[in-house]
Amino acid sequence: MSGWQRTHRRYQLVYDVASDVARHGAAALTKWRRAIDAEYGGVGDFLLDARRRWLTAVAAYSDYSAAPAAEAARRNKELRALLDAFAEHPVLADDRLAYAQPA
Repeated sequence: MSGWQRTHRRYQLVYDVASDVARHGAAALTKWRRAIDAEYGGVGDFLLDARRRWLTAVAAYSDYSAAPAAEAARRNKELRALLDAFAEHPVLADDRLAYAQPA
């Protein structure tokens, strides 16, 4: 499997889970655990990838917006909802891991 295929699978999984969590709350993650574990090896690496995607979106808006986080939140509501729902997860509580890339 190519790196591009893996990247695309992960992108799709993050946004599918984010959409489900945005609609149904944190409990929606339960039905995705098998797919998350198979792709990332665990929820921690999955959440790190979701946060990395979020921070990339914020950085992209910082070039032309006075409030990049607000603009990123407006355009990425589901991803923001996922991260808010799991804000207390240990990997998200450690700011040193903000730009960590999952294996």
